[in-house]
Amino acid sequence: MLIITIVQSKKFRVSLVLLLLVAFIIGFFAFKSGAKNEPLTSVEVFNEIDFKAKAADVEGHKIEFRNTSAEHLIELKLSNDEKTSILKALESATFEKISNANISDSDYLININLNKRYEIYLDSKTKQLLFANEHDYDSNHLYYQISNDGGLFKLLEQSTKETLQQ
Repeated sequence: MLIITIVQSKKFRVSLVLLLLVAFIIGFFAFKSGAKNEPLTSVEVFNEIDFKAKAADVEGHKIEFRNTSAEHLIELKLSNDEKTSILKALESATFEKISNANISDSDYLININLNKRYEIYLDSKTKQLLFANEHDYDSNHLYYQISNDGGLFKLLEQSTKETLQQ
């Protein structure tokens, strides 16, 4: 009888609801802080990209800053094999969202023409990617850390050396 009276008590029900609410909130934040961000694929980063597009093309530029702090673009002379390798590296790359990136730290500008045109800036030191223009269909100008570059930066560095030697 005493247990039934306690359970029917308004104080008990309010206390029970509050206890359950606090437990839910603690559990939610514990789960959220413990959950690791899953890496994003290139298809998730580049909206509507089609790596199998027939008219695929890649243009690359090395960005150098001169004494005047103005940027100077060196066009990379990319062979068809290098273009294909760059596309494959980007396709297999994984990314993580970051809150910001600085375009002035970028050392490569890559134009990718597939089913759409994508202009991206890459920072080889921090392995960050950011989109250049609104027409890039660029996931709302989010910035990305490249967690697995698929050999992309090694390809770009090699292409830069070959271009400068010519």
